Amino acid sequence: MNLTDVLYRIDVKKNILDTARPLPPASVKSLIEDFRIRYTHETTAIEGNTLTLRETQAVLEHGITIRGKPLREHLEVTNAYDTLKWLEQKVQSREPVSERLILELHRMLMNGILKEEAGFYRRVPVFIQGASHVPQNWRKVPHEMEKFEAWVKEAETNTHPVVLAAQAHIRLAQIHPFIDGNGRTCRLLVNYILMTHGYPPALYQVEKRAEYLKALEEADHGNEEPFIYVTAEATEWTLDRYLSISNHDR
Repeated sequence: MNLTDVLYRIDVKKNILDTARPLPPASVKSLIEDFRIRYTHETTAIEGNTLTLRETQAVLEHGITIRGKPLREHLEVTNAYDTLKWLEQKVQSREPVSERLILELHRMLMNGILKEEAGFYRRVPVFIQGASHVPQNWRKVPHEMEKFEAWVKEAETNTHPVVLAAQAHIRLAQIHPFIDGNGRTCRLLVNYILMTHGYPPALYQVEKRAEYLKALEEADHGNEEPFIYVTAEATEWTLDRYLSISNHDR
């Protein structure tokens, strides 16, 4: 199935979901909390966090410290969870994508993990492990981020939200504005764009990490379609979860 067909299928499902609203409040509350925990696990595991889904849940719901696991991994999951909840509230304001928003996402994600770099652009050269793409000189990052903000504003007027979210991830990852935490920031930005356009958030799963990274690598070489497809699939996963509690499927 080509990308156009996938996007059409997603929009059909979204229209069915919109028609079925309001959904049962108790079911929605349960689904949202389940997504938060799964998202927190998946987005941190993609970056190498070794906490399992059950361990992540224990940390988040009960404040348990997992024996043998480093403090950093505990901070990564609590920060990712808290930042996602903050982002869900931010969606209500429909604030445009901006440097300020991206810096705040990074600050919250890396709070207590990076000493002085959380919420600030990098000031050193970096290399992306396993990727052929080499980010630009750190001195160009502020200018590239200004261009990125302007690009989102322009592209938003005539680009499908799923495509826009995927392309925003690609471009932000290529700039690689932070010394660490770029991937987690990119994935939150994807979900901010999706949710502000009325779509459910995407769940990139660690079991598909190789496909996700390969698609990003292809995007670095000019072929963005595989990563757009990966993002569409990640969005449809959550959309199907919402449809499972709608009147349509009951």
